[in-house]
Amino acid sequence: MRRIFANLVAAVAVMVAGCSLDITNPNSPTPGVVKTSPRTATGQMLVGVLATYRDNRAVQIRAFGSFGRESYYMFLTDGRFITGPYKNWRQNNAFEAGTQWGVRYQNYRNAYEAMKAVNATPTGAPTPTALTGAEKAGALGVLQTFIALDMLHIIEARGAIGAVVDMTDDVNAVLPIVSEDSVYKWITALLDDAKGNLDTAGTAFYFPMHSGFSAFGVAANRPAGFGQFNRAIKARVEAKRGSLGCGAPCYTNALTALGQTWIADLTAANRDNGVYTIYSIAPGDVLNLASFQGDRNFYVHPSIDSIPGVASDDRYRRKVALSGSACSTNYTSPQTEVGVTATHRACTYPTNVTPVPISRNEELVLLRAEARWFTADQAGALTDLAAVRANSGATNGGTAVVKFAAPTTDDQFEEELLVQRTLSLFQEGHRWVDYRRFNKLAELGTLGQDVTAGFTVAPYSVLPSQECDSRRRAGNPGGIPISCPA
Repeated sequence: MRRIFANLVAAVAVMVAGCSLDITNPNSPTPGVVKTSPRTATGQMLVGVLATYRDNRAVQIRAFGSFGRESYYMFLTDGRFITGPYKNWRQNNAFEAGTQWGVRYQNYRNAYEAMKAVNATPTGAPTPTALTGAEKAGALGVLQTFIALDMLHIIEARGAIGAVVDMTDDVNAVLPIVSEDSVYKWITALLDDAKGNLDTAGTAFYFPMHSGFSAFGVAANRPAGFGQFNRAIKARVEAKRGSLGCGAPCYTNALTALGQTWIADLTAANRDNGVYTIYSIAPGDVLNLASFQGDRNFYVHPSIDSIPGVASDDRYRRKVALSGSACSTNYTSPQTEVGVTATHRACTYPTNVTPVPISRNEELVLLRAEARWFTADQAGALTDLAAVRANSGATNGGTAVVKFAAPTTDDQFEEELLVQRTLSLFQEGHRWVDYRRFNKLAELGTLGQDVTAGFTVAPYSVLPSQECDSRRRAGNPGGIPISCPA
């Protein structure tokens, strides 16, 4: 499995929603192989989709961590890794501009081509040239779920800009950008279609699933368990929709979806149960380049250090390079670049093979707290937040950070929820999106040295300049997005 995973790059054709790249991939199944051995070829294409998603996680953590004031990426020979997302984010050619755009649409294209191949394979008894109906359903359910997940990261980065949701056989097509709300509705509908396929997929997949789907307390390497993973992503999407204006109906949908996941009342033993991307030192495989060992440039943003009481919170103590953390070093040498200084390095992922969660129980419980509060179950919401503080923030002799232990207003609850999500989900790609969806981005821009440096908080990551150029050449279908200069 490891060698298959390492050797596939899965791109049959690359589509950047209006910017195509002609790339020949010698490791990708050719149309001839798909026709003569569709079982093997479609299995390889599925593995490629999982591999490509995995490869994009470190960049997402770096970009979202910068936009969301979780980290400074202090690459000392090029300060644009800071000034790009912190100051020059309006520029289409700035560092981190266009993050989660081309690479995510590339993987959408990968999955789209794989779905075509699966659908074109004859249905019958399981042979090298045929797939059973259940096998097809399982493949389609996995591919649809990962399309939805890639599209989720696209719209998380774009916000009010919106995104392209359609895909056609024409890799050069420049398709319309639709609104943020439309993108979220499209994603949740696709997740439901995927769940319908997974429910008819039998008991096993015909293609390999890496150990990140099975080694962390969830059997998502099989259709039933993968269906739970699908519902975890559904719950995340519905909670975001709830906070963006849908309100109680979407939060009710989130609670329904959570009931079909592996969610459990939080304990120290089960908080990390979930689905992860994995890494290895095998030849040709990839390392976790968001880790303490893999990349020494991730510094904790001082606004995290300055959260009242954070130094006693076990989440901070295990995710920052301190002597008691998994990194086993009190890394407190101040680093200065482009006029700003950070003291600590991040230790969320200690080694270059430390897995990165896609979804885990601690996030699910935090989603449930949010959904409960906004569906009139305030007591249940506070019980969940108390469990997170006790079983993640205070499990190793620490004292959990608390802002409003007993909030009485929606605003107080949101403030408490955000500080808990900040510490519990540090470097998992949530903080920037969370503060934006609750209209609290201004709170991320108050650090004195950032203000002095002229830094402002980006409400979105603009489209890459190539995308804007493609839209101009094509006559601006759907109009010029707000991030493209007139």
